[in-house]
Amino acid sequence: EALRLAMDAVNGSTQPVFYAIGNGHIDLAWLWPFAETHRKVARTFAAQLRLIEEYPEYKYIQSQPAAYEMVKQYYPELFDRIKEAVKKGQWIADGAMWVEPDTNMTSGESLVRQVMYGKKYYKEEFDVDSQLLWLPDTFGYSAALPQILNECGVKYLVTQKIFWSYNEGEQFPYHYFTWRGMDGSDIVSFLPTCYTYKTDPVEINNVWKNRSQMRDLEAFLLPYGYGDGGGGPCRDHVEYALRQKDLEGGVKVKLSDPVEFFEDMEETGGPKNTYVGELYFSCHRGTYTSQTMVKKNNRKSEFALREAELWSALASRQGYVYPKDKLEERWKEVLLYQFHDILPGSCIGRMYEEVEASYNKLLSELECLSMAARGWMMDPSESSNVVTVFNSLGFERSLVITLPDSFKNGAVLHDGRNVPVYVNDKMVKALVTLPSCGALSLRAVTEAVEAPVENANVYQLDENYILENPYVKAVVNSVGEVTSFIIKESGREFAADSMNKFHMYKDVPRLFDAWDIDSHYIDQEVPGVKNVKVEVLGDGAQAVLKVSGNIGISTYTQYIRLAVNSKRLEFDTEVDWKELHRLLKVSFPVDVYVQNGINEIQFGYMERPVHRSRQYDKDRFEVCNHKYSALYDNSHGAAILNDCKYGISMNENALELTLLRAPASPEMRADNRVHYFTYAFTAWDGPFVKCDVVQQGYDLNVKPTVVNGAGSDFSFIQIEKPNIILDTVKLAEDGSGDIILRLYEAKKAVTWTDISIDINEFTAYECDMLEHIKTEISVNEQKMSVPFRAFEIKTIRIQA
Repeated sequence: EALRLAMDAVNGSTQPVFYAIGNGHIDLAWLWPFAETHRKVARTFAAQLRLIEEYPEYKYIQSQPAAYEMVKQYYPELFDRIKEAVKKGQWIADGAMWVEPDTNMTSGESLVRQVMYGKKYYKEEFDVDSQLLWLPDTFGYSAALPQILNECGVKYLVTQKIFWSYNEGEQFPYHYFTWRGMDGSDIVSFLPTCYTYKTDPVEINNVWKNRSQMRDLEAFLLPYGYGDGGGGPCRDHVEYALRQKDLEGGVKVKLSDPVEFFEDMEETGGPKNTYVGELYFSCHRGTYTSQTMVKKNNRKSEFALREAELWSALASRQGYVYPKDKLEERWKEVLLYQFHDILPGSCIGRMYEEVEASYNKLLSELECLSMAARGWMMDPSESSNVVTVFNSLGFERSLVITLPDSFKNGAVLHDGRNVPVYVNDKMVKALVTLPSCGALSLRAVTEAVEAPVENANVYQLDENYILENPYVKAVVNSVGEVTSFIIKESGREFAADSMNKFHMYKDVPRLFDAWDIDSHYIDQEVPGVKNVKVEVLGDGAQAVLKVSGNIGISTYTQYIRLAVNSKRLEFDTEVDWKELHRLLKVSFPVDVYVQNGINEIQFGYMERPVHRSRQYDKDRFEVCNHKYSALYDNSHGAAILNDCKYGISMNENALELTLLRAPASPEMRADNRVHYFTYAFTAWDGPFVKCDVVQQGYDLNVKPTVVNGAGSDFSFIQIEKPNIILDTVKLAEDGSGDIILRLYEAKKAVTWTDISIDINEFTAYECDMLEHIKTEISVNEQKMSVPFRAFEIKTIRIQA
């Protein structure tokens, strides 16, 4: 009563409107294990249901179907009450993705499945067509996201972490804007500066005063409530918000939901500003490297899922029952581990013990699914002295494979051609050319065939070691560094200085140990490699050197390999890592002058600066890459490939792959264990669009499978243009038996390509990523001609 006159005083028409939405961000794992998350979601959800019952105006948003599933499993009565609250319109079940994932290191197909399975869950459980990606807490935003969201029917994005610029990075300029991705796709976005706002007058008025975007913004989205460990809003949050509806002297507060905010903003004309490219987060760069076990298993699991789906889909054409439910279950498990504290390596140690055990089981199950599908395509009556080699990649590959001892005299193909073999140290190897997305059978012969003409050789010359094949010549010095790499055809030297050079740095971030690499690491190099020993192991199919020694107080062993037909120098590496607060990189300075390098991301690449001219460039001293990073001009280039490493820096002409870190929090002595990983160096003459670096990245990560027994030689798909990459083959989600292909343009080059499918008669349709048909594609004699924009992703449905 004493305050009534003041509280009844209202604003004029010029005050901004804050659309306030209750939320309780729940880290599905962080400083606690999954068992505690089950309890956190129950406590949070129950508390929010009580507020909904008490305040009819109150609205609360909860994302992450994985969290709902926990409640459904362990607290089914609570889940039923949530479904009723959703029907009433106060509980907003939305967010698009299965979890709030890391979007830097997840593969393109993983991001598609995050949305596919997320939207499916919201529709089936709550009858909600999710059009909003609610992603408040993640550590950077891939430029592939706008296209993926567009193709999955998601219209809006809400996130905020990019404003964490405590390391003096460039301040992001907008809150409400159009985000344009790498292919030109747009998504309307709003970025608050926090997801745990309070609603008292001081806080919300300061939010408005301190906003980054001073023009073209008359409203603000305010996610309020306790978060990270859950909780959400309490009564005080709601009471303050109700008092602030239209209180003179303060911003107006409207209890609302995010979609209403976006729709109201569209009615006033929509965003006036556009931001192009990735939303780079100028903090938490250490998350590309910390807890390398989870990074490696994530990469392996994504490819294992790809293999299981592809072979199961092709076997289904011969009557095999496609294991749709099992594959979906395994996908959801991988998506869960891509949560933005698990995959980035910022959880406690116990979480990684649980996750590693789960990955081991998951990978074993996926291999069983792949084996069953491949076995279905084999002839069980013929299994002695014959093998079938399966290639899941969408391009023809020539590579060295290992064969059983019975093939020591050689092998013959179905058409009678001989395949010479290399026998070295009781290992039988052969150089074979495998068909695109298909299989090839080889039969052992009893009489020796002519020996291979070409060899990869390794020999010592003074204090150096030479690895050489018909295409390249590499020189390795006495400490395992590559001092020369020459392509023989042109005679071009690619090494500007010693390559494969290890650098170790003191690594003590100012704030967040597992999360951050601070820019001053570069000034704190410490003694690294010592006691190095180099041995020649053998040649023939592969030239191999063994390098061993110490890095700090750790030990390492490295096998440097050059295959007979390859321009790729591989480094199979084992490190027994015992360091604390250390950062290990390997450097490849190359004879290529550029101002920008490229790093592979999902369905394409990002171009990023290699110099440090301005703040924008300085912020990007450590970035994320997937299978390759490259420096090139219009006449030549070089690249580093990897099988599980995501962090890299590009300094002038040097590609510096980040191998290991040693943070002490939230797990003391994280990553102190034995690590196995492979990286590689390759180079080419000619423009980038003509090189095979994208295929080399896949080739390093996806090994062909050699199976005992006979099968039919086949190639399921042939793609005319090499810059069009086949990423996924699966059966349709609707159970129709239709085959779904996901392809993308990989080199920023508008392209028409012919695609041939090994099915006698079929109809083809272009679909969105949720597999809804958009248009029919003309098919002529098993071939379709398809246009691609630069970096365009296409989903094609094949009906046979």
